[in-house]
Amino acid sequence: MLGLRRGTVKLVPHHKGWSWAFEVEKKKLKKKLGKAVIDIQHIGSTAIAGMYAKPILDMSAGVKSLSVAKKLAKPLASLGYNFYKTFSGHVLFAKGPDAKRTHYLHFMRHNGSKWKADLLFRDYLRTHSGRARAYVRLKLKLAKQFPSDREWYTVGKDAFIKETLRRAR
Repeated sequence: MLGLRRGTVKLVPHHKGWSWAFEVEKKKLKKKLGKAVIDIQHIGSTAIAGMYAKPILDMSAGVKSLSVAKKLAKPLASLGYNFYKTFSGHVLFAKGPDAKRTHYLHFMRHNGSKWKADLLFRDYLRTHSGRARAYVRLKLKLAKQFPSDREWYTVGKDAFIKETLRRAR
């Protein structure tokens, strides 16, 4: 149900078990991280019914400050997460070996601009089926074009995401 080699792009039809898997993981994370995390949300394509997705759960963990995220590396390691990279606006931890990544945990400022944009995009696609179908078509085209280049696959989605956020706002 979950797992994909790092760097590859393989989309699969939506799996109803993804929501359940998120809830299970969220409980583990909340128990381990406690009040350091304000909220955890299921984001990305696995959070949208009917959406083709890479079989990796994307989750946003809202914190007061990104400095909090870096202090959570040790408790996260006990759950199988490893620090991956710091981006502008968020810190990423990955679960699973390179051969089979299963979860991405994005730490970001709770109610910050990235937090709000990720949830707005998810919620808009959940409620606008025509736009969601257009996103599926784009993703399938890009996955075929860039099966082993995750960076270009992601770049190819950028204009669609920006336009969707503009519509949603």
